[in-house]
Amino acid sequence: MADARYTLLATMQDLMSNYLLDECPDNVTWEDFDPDIDGLRSTVTDMVESNSPRTASPGLSTFLVDVDFFSGDDRFATQIYTIDASTAEGAKHRALALSLDSVYNDPRVPDLSRNAAARSTDQPGEPT
Repeated sequence: MADARYTLLATMQDLMSNYLLDECPDNVTWEDFDPDIDGLRSTVTDMVESNSPRTASPGLSTFLVDVDFFSGDDRFATQIYTIDASTAEGAKHRALALSLDSVYNDPRVPDLSRNAAARSTDQPGEPT
Protein backbone atom coordinates (compact mmCIF):
# COMPACT_ATOMS: atom_id res chain seq x y z
CA MET A 1 0.00 0.00 0.00
CA ALA A 2 2.80 2.42 0.90
CA ASP A 3 4.57 1.71 -2.40
CA ALA A 4 1.36 2.37 -4.37
CA ARG A 5 0.86 5.66 -2.52
CA TYR A 6 4.48 6.66 -3.18
CA THR A 7 4.17 5.75 -6.87
CA LEU A 8 0.95 7.76 -7.20
CA LEU A 9 2.47 10.81 -5.47
CA ALA A 10 5.65 10.59 -7.57
CA THR A 11 3.57 10.35 -10.75
CA MET A 12 1.49 13.37 -9.74
CA GLN A 13 4.65 15.37 -8.99
CA ASP A 14 6.14 14.43 -12.37
CA LEU A 15 2.94 15.31 -14.24
CA MET A 16 2.73 18.76 -12.63
CA SER A 17 6.46 19.38 -13.14
CA ASN A 18 6.21 18.34 -16.79
CA TYR A 19 3.24 20.66 -17.29
CA LEU A 20 5.27 23.55 -15.88
CA LEU A 21 8.31 22.53 -17.95
CA ASP A 22 6.26 22.51 -21.14
CA GLU A 23 4.17 25.63 -20.58
CA CYS A 24 6.21 28.05 -18.47
CA PRO A 25 8.37 30.54 -20.39
CA ASP A 26 12.11 30.27 -19.62
CA ASN A 27 12.34 33.72 -18.06
CA VAL A 28 9.41 33.23 -15.64
CA THR A 29 9.50 31.31 -12.37
CA TRP A 30 7.01 28.51 -11.86
CA GLU A 31 5.45 30.19 -8.85
CA ASP A 32 4.77 33.31 -10.95
CA PHE A 33 3.50 31.37 -14.00
CA ASP A 34 0.99 29.12 -12.21
CA PRO A 35 1.10 29.55 -8.42
CA ASP A 36 -1.72 27.03 -7.83
CA ILE A 37 -0.04 24.17 -9.71
CA ASP A 38 3.38 25.05 -8.30
CA GLY A 39 1.95 25.08 -4.77
CA LEU A 40 0.26 21.71 -5.27
CA ARG A 41 3.44 20.33 -6.82
CA SER A 42 5.45 21.47 -3.81
CA THR A 43 2.92 19.89 -1.43
CA VAL A 44 3.01 16.60 -3.33
CA THR A 45 6.82 16.73 -3.39
CA ASP A 46 6.85 17.07 0.40
CA MET A 47 4.46 14.12 0.65
CA VAL A 48 6.67 12.05 -1.69
CA GLU A 49 9.69 12.78 0.48
CA SER A 50 7.86 11.85 3.68
CA ASN A 51 6.45 8.61 2.16
CA SER A 52 9.57 7.54 0.29
CA PRO A 53 10.13 3.78 0.47
CA ARG A 54 13.55 2.50 1.40
CA THR A 55 14.09 1.14 -2.10
CA ALA A 56 13.79 3.16 -5.26
CA SER A 57 10.44 3.10 -7.01
CA PRO A 58 10.35 1.82 -10.60
CA GLY A 59 10.65 4.63 -13.12
CA LEU A 60 12.55 6.95 -10.79
CA SER A 61 16.26 7.59 -10.98
CA THR A 62 18.53 9.43 -8.62
CA PHE A 63 20.19 12.51 -10.09
CA LEU A 64 22.96 14.73 -8.81
CA VAL A 65 22.07 18.25 -9.86
CA ASP A 66 24.63 21.07 -9.84
CA VAL A 67 22.96 24.45 -9.50
CA ASP A 68 25.32 27.27 -10.47
CA PHE A 69 24.68 30.79 -9.24
CA PHE A 70 25.77 33.67 -11.46
CA SER A 71 26.23 37.39 -11.10
CA GLY A 72 26.08 38.45 -14.72
CA ASP A 73 28.44 36.08 -16.55
CA ASP A 74 30.47 35.24 -13.42
CA ARG A 75 29.67 32.02 -11.54
CA PHE A 76 30.14 32.69 -7.83
CA ALA A 77 28.76 29.49 -6.27
CA THR A 78 27.58 25.95 -6.97
CA GLN A 79 25.25 23.90 -4.82
CA ILE A 80 24.69 20.16 -5.39
CA TYR A 81 21.31 18.51 -4.82
CA THR A 82 20.40 14.81 -4.85
CA ILE A 83 16.98 14.43 -6.49
CA ASP A 84 14.82 11.38 -7.27
CA ALA A 85 12.90 11.99 -10.50
CA SER A 86 11.81 10.20 -13.65
CA THR A 87 13.71 12.58 -15.95
CA ALA A 88 16.78 14.78 -15.80
CA GLU A 89 14.60 17.79 -16.67
CA GLY A 90 12.33 17.08 -13.72
CA ALA A 91 15.36 16.74 -11.44
CA LYS A 92 16.80 20.05 -12.68
CA HIS A 93 13.57 21.91 -12.09
CA ARG A 94 13.15 20.42 -8.61
CA ALA A 95 16.73 21.45 -7.76
CA LEU A 96 16.11 24.96 -9.12
CA ALA A 97 13.01 25.19 -6.95
CA LEU A 98 15.01 24.06 -3.89
CA SER A 99 17.76 26.55 -4.73
CA LEU A 100 15.33 29.42 -4.14
CA ASP A 101 15.96 28.79 -0.43
CA SER A 102 19.75 28.77 -0.87
CA VAL A 103 21.92 31.31 0.89
CA TYR A 104 23.35 32.11 -2.57
CA ASN A 105 19.96 33.12 -3.95
CA ASP A 106 20.32 36.66 -2.65
CA PRO A 107 18.40 39.44 -4.42
CA ARG A 108 21.21 41.86 -3.56
CA VAL A 109 23.48 40.03 -6.05
CA PRO A 110 23.51 42.07 -9.26
CA ASP A 111 22.09 40.33 -12.34
CA LEU A 112 21.47 37.10 -10.36
CA SER A 113 20.72 33.97 -12.36
CA ARG A 114 20.89 30.22 -11.86
CA ASN A 115 21.60 27.27 -14.12
CA ALA A 116 21.22 23.54 -13.44
CA ALA A 117 22.95 20.46 -14.85
CA ALA A 118 21.84 16.95 -13.89
CA ARG A 119 23.62 13.63 -14.08
CA SER A 120 22.13 10.28 -13.20
CA THR A 121 23.79 8.24 -10.49
CA ASP A 122 22.34 5.14 -12.19
CA GLN A 123 24.03 5.91 -15.51
CA PRO A 124 27.03 8.16 -14.86
CA GLY A 125 28.13 10.36 -17.69
CA GLU A 126 28.02 13.89 -18.93
CA PRO A 127 25.59 16.30 -17.22
CA THR A 128 22.44 17.20 -19.11
